[in-house]
Amino acid sequence: MYQDHNTAPVNPLPKVLILLCVALAAAEPFLMLQKLGFLGGIAGLDGRSALLQDFFLPAGLLQAMLEAGDFSPQYLSRFISYIFVDGSLIGTIFALVFILAFGNFVARAFAPWRFLVIFFASVLTGGLVYNVLALMIGYGGVLAGGMPGAFGLIGAFTWLMWTGILRHPIGATNPFALILFLVIFRVASAPVFGWDWTTVADWTGFATGFGLCFLLVPGGWQQMLQRLRQR
Repeated sequence: MYQDHNTAPVNPLPKVLILLCVALAAAEPFLMLQKLGFLGGIAGLDGRSALLQDFFLPAGLLQAMLEAGDFSPQYLSRFISYIFVDGSLIGTIFALVFILAFGNFVARAFAPWRFLVIFFASVLTGGLVYNVLALMIGYGGVLAGGMPGAFGLIGAFTWLMWTGILRHPIGATNPFALILFLVIFRVASAPVFGWDWTTVADWTGFATGFGLCFLLVPGGWQQMLQRLRQR
């Protein structure tokens, strides 16, 4: 049998996925250099807190915008910009691991623009629902990091498996077993990341990524109906 020895042993990652991960991780090298005393930083001091002030999404931002009637770009951009700086290096690493693991399958199944729509729509709806919840219960935390977008990709991945478009890479028969895994992971990681209302943004991202597939995949509704009839 003929073998092409020029073929790469591992399929290269989609370019749109690589560019997204580079953007999400871009702040970390600068923060590290700053902590080492370069780039105008003071050795031993972490500039993350100062940088977060320019990127994070405050829980009360939506309420403040509604009360002031101010929907200027500097406030609206916070519903997207919060993903570019995480509260910790570990948080950035975990978000990138999930985005690379699941985004690799989603990016191969969708056109680049559809992939980006799923990711950033999940980020946006995650931030909005997080703010609405904060408005309802009086929560005053902040949202930072790319997990809502990662969960959006996981939602799209789950939809692709559920409809049979994508075969599960580890051979599992029930794609929704992935949801159970994520719940267990989130509980197990609570001592590291904490357990607070920011998880609402994550699960909103998941629901957004799952739901958008009905619109972004040609014949998405027919796929769903066919799947339901098989049951």
